Amino acid sequence: MTDDGAARITDVRGGSGSIEATYDAVRGLADAIDAAADRQRAWALSGAGLLADPDLLASAPLSPPTFAEAEAALVAATTGSLGLLPGSAGWEATAVLIRAALDGLEASDVAARVAIDALDWRLGLMAGMVLRLAGPVALATASTLPPEARARLGADLQRWLVDHPRIVQHLVNGGGGLLTGLGPLAAIDRRAATTLLALAYADGDPVTTPRPDLRVRASRRQPASVADLVDHLAQVAALSPEAGSADNGTIEVQSLDPGTDRARHVVYLPGTDDLATLPWTQDRDVRDIGTDLRSAAGTSTAYQRGILHALADAGVRPDEPVLLVGHSLGGMEAAALAGRDTGFAITDVVTAGSPTAHLGGFPDGVRVLSLEHRGDIVPLLDGADNPDRVEQVTVRFAHPGDGTVAGEHGYDHYRAGAAAVDASTDPTVVDHVDGLRDRGYLGRSAEVSSRVFQVARHR
Repeated sequence: MTDDGAARITDVRGGSGSIEATYDAVRGLADAIDAAADRQRAWALSGAGLLADPDLLASAPLSPPTFAEAEAALVAATTGSLGLLPGSAGWEATAVLIRAALDGLEASDVAARVAIDALDWRLGLMAGMVLRLAGPVALATASTLPPEARARLGADLQRWLVDHPRIVQHLVNGGGGLLTGLGPLAAIDRRAATTLLALAYADGDPVTTPRPDLRVRASRRQPASVADLVDHLAQVAALSPEAGSADNGTIEVQSLDPGTDRARHVVYLPGTDDLATLPWTQDRDVRDIGTDLRSAAGTSTAYQRGILHALADAGVRPDEPVLLVGHSLGGMEAAALAGRDTGFAITDVVTAGSPTAHLGGFPDGVRVLSLEHRGDIVPLLDGADNPDRVEQVTVRFAHPGDGTVAGEHGYDHYRAGAAAVDASTDPTVVDHVDGLRDRGYLGRSAEVSSRVFQVARHR
């Protein structure tokens, strides 16, 4: 940590410095070598044609020795052992070898991922079997402890989770094995386990309502930095501060230079309002644990559809660029929308504390910046790291926290992490932030309008 409590970037993954970008560059090198071989082959054939040039043949009687020397030099340069034609074969072979090496590296990446998934599943299976046998005894024992001891046990468990986020990630990745070990289920993987849990919750249809009575302090000014984006998002989230708030589901659509050919939009999407919802206690809150599960399973949600309704109601045109900014569930939904055709020109996403590794990828032209606090276990709840891909930059950072699961997931950490991103000199991070600025989302000169909406579930 830094002495002044500022966040410190510990890892940057993806973007212009990603392994995928490196693979693409090497593959481009192989293509360039292949093209050079084709050009050499063409030159060799054109050189052979020179030997039959009428003017050259007509000059042969004038100086037979010189003609013979020229003919020998041309043959050597084109089809000789060190000439263009044999050389082109060598260059072509080099391109083939480079591509084969890349295929081998990519295959080894896939094999390593499969092996890790299999190991995590087996560990989850063992944990499930142990819990099935010993869980009732452990619960009975815990129930006999005095309240102070139970509180200490809970605090110790939270501290352990925060201090060992990678173990939590592997436990989640083995969630399918865990459910298989707990009960009479066929062998299922993590995605199937998440889908199974999500089916217990009804999704319903969204009801999107304008809320002109609600405003946030940052609404009237253009964000100038990534820290401004996260701070603005925190202000929108503060409109629904409690699980039972009447304003749960509020989002904001901020329009920059509206009504011009430069119009673009920033949408702020807070995360889960109610983590305690059970299937039989669901109400109109669209941001509940059921939506978390559906989003993690990769299925459409009422929250996603409500966001799109808000964009349409705000007058966003299909060709106007859109940046989605989300925390936790809001970031999951933002990334999910960016990964499919929505009828809107979503060009950028910024997520804070959101698991997005379960998504298959993003279309060309979409760029994602994912902030992950090192003490926050929520971004790891899809059981894997974000892929090292060109279109997504993942920035992990360290920042002093209180050791609780909820505290480590809070906005204060992500404000600090966003400020570290703004101050970073890492070329990948600089490229991405410059891109947000170049596309007009970050600045100080735009005319701004804003509308707040509330997305609820129709029951």
